[in-house]
Amino acid sequence: MLTVILIFAGSVQGTAPACSSRYFWVVRDGLTSPEAIDALVENAAEAGANGLIVQVVGRAEAYYDSSILPLAAFQEDFDPLEYIIMRARPRGMEVHAWVNAFLVWSAPQPPSDSTHIWHSHPDWFIADRYGRSSRDYSRTECEEKGLVGATLSPSVPAVREFIADIAVEIATEYNVDGIHLDYIRYPNPFFGFESSSVEAFYFKTGRDPLDLFRRSSGAEELSELWSQWKISQVTMTVETVRSALRGESPETLLSCAVMADPYEAASHYSCDWRYWLSAGLVDFVCTMVYTTDSAKARELAILGTGIHPSRVVHGIGIYNQSITSALIGAQEALARKCSGICVFSLNSLSSDSTWMLRNFWGQTGHSEYPIDSAVFHCVSNDEGSAL
Repeated sequence: MLTVILIFAGSVQGTAPACSSRYFWVVRDGLTSPEAIDALVENAAEAGANGLIVQVVGRAEAYYDSSILPLAAFQEDFDPLEYIIMRARPRGMEVHAWVNAFLVWSAPQPPSDSTHIWHSHPDWFIADRYGRSSRDYSRTECEEKGLVGATLSPSVPAVREFIADIAVEIATEYNVDGIHLDYIRYPNPFFGFESSSVEAFYFKTGRDPLDLFRRSSGAEELSELWSQWKISQVTMTVETVRSALRGESPETLLSCAVMADPYEAASHYSCDWRYWLSAGLVDFVCTMVYTTDSAKARELAILGTGIHPSRVVHGIGIYNQSITSALIGAQEALARKCSGICVFSLNSLSSDSTWMLRNFWGQTGHSEYPIDSAVFHCVSNDEGSAL
């Protein structure tokens, strides 16, 4: 663990290789058996990776031996997290435990396990401006409102402690290099109006956030107050996790998956990750740049590396485009001294992508050959973005 921290510290000081972090996100559907994990780890090693960010908490179900969460469905008498650590470490790879923070359910039907947080704490979920809980949204309604699924409220102190407890459980029971928080944000400005949040905001400011939808004076001031308050709730969650890890497992790194545009991340998702980096709340962030638009990818690479670039890992998507297209933004980010690249996802990696990715970042973290922009297949803007 100490070695990992020293390597990362070198990256912060600018002495590490240009692509010191060569990571893959590993989605939970690849963790169901030893054979599935063996294949993933082998592919990662072939690609030259030195780290895996492994989704061990998806829909508030554990892919490890947990006393907090119900177990997910995987092979009996098998611990996916323990096994992937055992297989990845001898191949020179770090293992970071990926935890979906506020998002806890996204399937069409409610969880069958009565101990699931969906059943045990219905009062912990965010609501829309009409007071309707995200827990009650159908899949069609979720898609219409930009909601992935049932989402916990950042403003509930017990939620922040719940997420911190999960992080500490993993960090103290498993030899992981870090905890990686995903969905550490509000879904969008339409949500966050659960009664507990409205009351807490009123107690602090004397203002009712629902006045934003009524004819009232001072709407602009209220909008700014409400925006900053929501940002503070997400930040307090990160602070709670950081504090818990420092107390129980101080060597464990803390990272987050974030929207690449820091301005949109703060204004639309209440996720002020630039502050988290400046305040030392997280060790690094992975910016999610999944767009298929090459111009947009370059723009997001520039925005994402505008502050503390050596603590930014540029995330690319290969599930929706060719590896050559995805690497356009990655090359821009590396030129701007980001720490490295994280690929979403290892589960989507093809044999052709494997050798191209290895050639791009090389065994030592440097490209072995310059990338020829003429080979990139740029996708037109009208195909949209995965952001």
